[in-house]
Amino acid sequence: MSTMEQTFDSAIVTTTIYVPKLLDSYADDAVRYKHRVLFVVIGDKKTPPETADYCAALAKRTGIRVEYFSVARQEEYLKKFPELAAHIPYNCIERRDIGLVYAYEMGCETIITIDDDNHRVTDNYIAAHGIDTERECDVISSSTGWLNVCRELEEKHGRNFYHRGFPIEKRYMEEVLTHNTKNVRPAANGGLWLGDPDIDALERLYWLNDPTEATRYTGTKQVALDIGTWSPFNSQNTGVRRDALPGYFLSPLVGRFSDIWGSYCFKYISDHLGEYVTFGEPIVKQERNPHNYWRDFDQERYGLALNMRFVDALGRVKLTGKDYRSCFAELTAQFPDAFKDVKLADDERAFLEKYFEGMRVWVQTFENIS
Repeated sequence: MSTMEQTFDSAIVTTTIYVPKLLDSYADDAVRYKHRVLFVVIGDKKTPPETADYCAALAKRTGIRVEYFSVARQEEYLKKFPELAAHIPYNCIERRDIGLVYAYEMGCETIITIDDDNHRVTDNYIAAHGIDTERECDVISSSTGWLNVCRELEEKHGRNFYHRGFPIEKRYMEEVLTHNTKNVRPAANGGLWLGDPDIDALERLYWLNDPTEATRYTGTKQVALDIGTWSPFNSQNTGVRRDALPGYFLSPLVGRFSDIWGSYCFKYISDHLGEYVTFGEPIVKQERNPHNYWRDFDQERYGLALNMRFVDALGRVKLTGKDYRSCFAELTAQFPDAFKDVKLADDERAFLEKYFEGMRVWVQTFENIS
């Protein structure tokens, strides 16, 4: 069947430097629940060559279309996106941007990103993300303006822990939560994680001898952040609606805040459009690949230091657009000026300039599609 004849209701996108055998479970689940899904696997210079054979065998066994992008194939594909090709380095997880753009071009209405250490727990995984339909949700607001979505995860030691990138200034505060039941169609859904949760390197280092472990999801299927209430979401086990994807940029130049700041920009736009970001199911179990926590901390420290100034600057941007694409272009044009009167060290300003550069590249990428 030709590309033009095929239609997909969803895509699952991942980057990997391993043979991603965990995709067997996602594929079997998609077949069982009759999803028209496209798998997009973005390799890198460290990815084993046998990954191509694995992807071909998975496609043959399940009947699912599995597209493996070797380095050579990425270079060929990116000829029509020269700015993106020049911006994203190799050996970088943000090469998943290439897979996101490809899934968008292929017309997938639900675009899901997973890490190659996210093992599926929830059945009917794609439907559980639920961004293709309206659903009833508990919509939560906080008196602090920030909601700790990890409060829905039971930790084996009874610890209270926070999502990676949650501002340090907003943690462990007294708050009053307000709950309202509404029908919402999410623009994005952040599925949560058992096992080794997505927390800051600072917390990992503090609990180095007795690591934090999430053992159970205690919430309803999904909860929604109310408009004006913040939380980061990451790029693992995360679903984004196709029409919203132009508002979701993962920068390769800001360390481990690529997805965190991307989520804040996305949330600011979704608030403007009167739409919602949800959290909860589907659940995965993260069996985390080896990390150097000190290196992770080095890749997080600028983001942690700049976090609140970043969000405050977002609030100074005036959006008028009617969709994610136009709003992200407006944000890109105005955001640098929103920092004009913000006190920044020279290295902090240089760090932000890298982010602004990437935003301009993302806008250009979608201009090249139309």
